[in-house]
Amino acid sequence: MSDVSSDYALDAGFDSLLGTQLIDFSPTAMVIIDPDLRVRRSNRSFREIYGLSPEQLAGTSIPELLPDMDPRVWKLARWVLASGESVEDTEIIGRSVAFPQEERTWRFSHFPLRDREGVPAAVGVTLVDVTDQRRAERKHAEAERRLRLLTRASTLVGRSLELDATLASIADFMVPEFADTCSVYLLDEPLDTDARPELLELRRAIKTRVSGPPLQSCDIPFSAAGEILYCHRNSPIYQAFASGRPFHHAADDESLISGYQTPGFLDYFRRLLLRWGIAVPLLVGRYFHGVMVVHVGVSGRTYTDDDVEMAANLGGRISAAIANARAYAREREVSVTLQRSLLAPDIPAVAGMDIAWRYEPGSLPGRSPCAEPGPPIDAEVGGDWFDLIPLSAGRVALVIGDVAGRGVTAAAVMGQLRTASRAFASLDLPADDVLTHLDNLAQTIGAGPDGALASCVYAIFEPTTATIVLANAGHPPPALRDPDGRVRLLTGGGGAFLGVGGQVFVQTCYPFPVGATLALYTDGLVESRDIDIFQGIGRLQHALADAGTADATADRLMRLVDQANRDDDVALLLVRAAAAINTRTLTIPLTLDLRAVGQARHAVNAALRRWQQPETIETAELLVSEIVTNAIRYSRVPGELVLRSVPTALYIEVSDSDSHLPRVLHPNEQEEHGRGLILVDALAARWGTRPTHSGKTVWCQLDTGTDTGPEIFT
Repeated sequence: MSDVSSDYALDAGFDSLLGTQLIDFSPTAMVIIDPDLRVRRSNRSFREIYGLSPEQLAGTSIPELLPDMDPRVWKLARWVLASGESVEDTEIIGRSVAFPQEERTWRFSHFPLRDREGVPAAVGVTLVDVTDQRRAERKHAEAERRLRLLTRASTLVGRSLELDATLASIADFMVPEFADTCSVYLLDEPLDTDARPELLELRRAIKTRVSGPPLQSCDIPFSAAGEILYCHRNSPIYQAFASGRPFHHAADDESLISGYQTPGFLDYFRRLLLRWGIAVPLLVGRYFHGVMVVHVGVSGRTYTDDDVEMAANLGGRISAAIANARAYAREREVSVTLQRSLLAPDIPAVAGMDIAWRYEPGSLPGRSPCAEPGPPIDAEVGGDWFDLIPLSAGRVALVIGDVAGRGVTAAAVMGQLRTASRAFASLDLPADDVLTHLDNLAQTIGAGPDGALASCVYAIFEPTTATIVLANAGHPPPALRDPDGRVRLLTGGGGAFLGVGGQVFVQTCYPFPVGATLALYTDGLVESRDIDIFQGIGRLQHALADAGTADATADRLMRLVDQANRDDDVALLLVRAAAAINTRTLTIPLTLDLRAVGQARHAVNAALRRWQQPETIETAELLVSEIVTNAIRYSRVPGELVLRSVPTALYIEVSDSDSHLPRVLHPNEQEEHGRGLILVDALAARWGTRPTHSGKTVWCQLDTGTDTGPEIFT
């Protein structure tokens, strides 16, 4: 093709491209370049971009015209000429004469212009300046990114009330999302923002988080949790404290870094290649808790005003989390202290019984703000309690309970119920009556609009009959291991929670021979977020089946606790009937004939002689005479006398059908009756009465201190 025809084709192609001369007023820049990449035609928008006239542009090559432009501009032109195919919407960044100091973004489209024979003879190029659009898009994307970061940070802050876990999560999130390094320093006690001490003494709350392979391999000093940092007035941290705003600063500014009274700190910053930092004060109201310090450097990032504002927003959320965590720790400490003070300080020893107990609060005690981070802990102390209460005639009450709810309120309710259970136990009430009284109390003490609710098991060990009598108010069933290793759940006597009201509790009697073990526990032992209560009880039965002492068994059962996922207290009381103690028992039925008094004295005399306890015969006969006489005189149904000897005491128990409890009278000289209980009170080491469902039992105790061989009489 001749030059003339080629030029004609180019001009014709340009005319077909432009259509009319109105194209000069189009905002879209247009140009035609020939195979030598020289400009042949252009419109006004294109000429304004480069600040050249049509004469200056004519014949100028694109590489010469756009020396700072991406070479793809002319490489694409050559490809279009060679292939005859268009290439649309290619974004290229570069500078122009009109914007020599600023990089602009253009969207180029290349398409072939053909001669009469259809062969590509030139390339038409359109370009649109999309710099402002891309800036707006980047600004919008950056705003969305900041919002996502802030939302994620807020989620992390609200995930746990445990301070170390919260701060560790924030630091792990900040690096590398927002910073190359992140440190958090806290005061041991919050400081009023109006204070202006000469020196701030802060403690590093967590190990410094550092991003980037060069930094991770660096031996970094001053990064361990617990390290003390002293800050003078010219330090970035002090200036953030004084202003109450994030302090944006150059990380390598010696005048600022010298404000940290720590040798080698400037070298520390230089080794980390830090360039810019933000010290974010952690403020809650008028109180300064500490500071979060973030830096960038090795990543090549810088901090803008928007970053500083985001750091301020993030600091506000972290400050709230710190205040909540510290308030939670204080309340939890009060709750734990209250609960531990209300729990039995020491379980009394009981002859013939091997006893062990364990208690763990619902979450570990609050760690120091400088401890290494651990798993999140969200639980508060609850209202679990247990007790072992000596009763009359060597009997023992076993109690375990769990108040619904958390915190100081639950612990306070627990304390009232525990104290009340000991008071009712002192009255020697049957197990079901004790729960009835506790139920009435729970309805009156309240713990909110719905009142107080608690589960409870009250059991009584009867050494005379080697039995356990228990009643249950909505508590997990006790587990009993028989001497042969069989484990069963004592599901009888169940009832609704204490505090529900309007219910009748029932007590059930179970054999408790030598070698048997009773496990009383709260649901924290058998239930967690990953283990349901039925599965947990099954695991407990399996673990209880193995033989062992009470202590060894307790340790084995506590290993069942799912420490990682539990959110409740754990209380465990184990009672094992140990080897038989030297116990002798004599049981005598009583008739309503007064001659039964003499028969009872004679039987007691003979038994004590057989048991080689002659020194107790005279006193025991007097006591038996008085108590049996009263039983025959006031009862309408035959009763029973039980004489029981243990190594250190002699117990006399007389049961009858009269429900009236005797009391000591003070008769005058003319009255013939009323002196029997005065005599009992003078002769016995202890005495008392306890109601039964069929009447009452009057008992007394003589201390002997003797210990002879075992013998059982019935």
